[in-house]
Amino acid sequence: MFENISVSELQKTFVKNNSNYFIPRDNWEVPAIFLKQFPQDFYQISDENRRNELFIQILAPLALKLNNEILAERKELEKIETDFKNGKDLASKQETWLDIKAKKYDVFTRLQGKQKTDVLIFKLKEKIDIIPPSILIAIAGIETDWGQSRFVKEGNALYKEVSWNDRSGMDPNDPKDSTYSIKKFSSLYEAMKSFALKINSGINYTDMRTLRANLRSRHKIIEGRSLASSFVLYSPQNNFIGLLDYTITFYELIHIDASKLIYQLPLKKPARQELSQKINEGIDKNII
Repeated sequence: MFENISVSELQKTFVKNNSNYFIPRDNWEVPAIFLKQFPQDFYQISDENRRNELFIQILAPLALKLNNEILAERKELEKIETDFKNGKDLASKQETWLDIKAKKYDVFTRLQGKQKTDVLIFKLKEKIDIIPPSILIAIAGIETDWGQSRFVKEGNALYKEVSWNDRSGMDPNDPKDSTYSIKKFSSLYEAMKSFALKINSGINYTDMRTLRANLRSRHKIIEGRSLASSFVLYSPQNNFIGLLDYTITFYELIHIDASKLIYQLPLKKPARQELSQKINEGIDKNII
């Protein structure tokens, strides 16, 4: 993970990895270039369009990395589900794994034994799933004014997550309420990871998770524009949904939803494929 890198050094790294455009239109691949925080001179970029594009380019690999980790959790859950449905007694480590994930994703039941296992698997399958990178990137852009917010400068706070009755975070300078602070994070990735867990566990995002589960059951691509309308409870802004949908559309962020993270450059770049063709073929990266 890069730390204390300049904009010019970052741009050279992108070019070296055949990623000199902020949207992966040609090969649907995003190189694994991870930044701990935005470059110090990122905020000095005068060209607003270039700054926004670099913002997207920095967050795209982090969002794909996060989704790979979530999918690994989901794969383990589905292995446990298969064993359970086949009548096998779960190993103690599998039961422990379920308990740990139930606590992480805020799943609770008073049932015991096999009834408890059945409920935990059912509820966790709806919660442990990807969040389209387009959603993660667009909301971060909106919340931070594309990286210009002091909260992201001082504490990597991409989503202005709040700590209630806790002044250990950053001062929100809210004259109407002094009972909260804005959470600080050690890295951009940790901020994104925390927000993703909030979406996958919080009660305000139940509709999003239901819609996502419906898309998965119909073998549809899980992409940002399909889920944008379900974030109506995220922000008090009257037109937040319209702004979110516009941001995803204007910057063509759906291309990142359809891309994969690569840790090594291929010998040959694959021929260009249109997004509609990929959807018709079935983008299995989002379907385990």
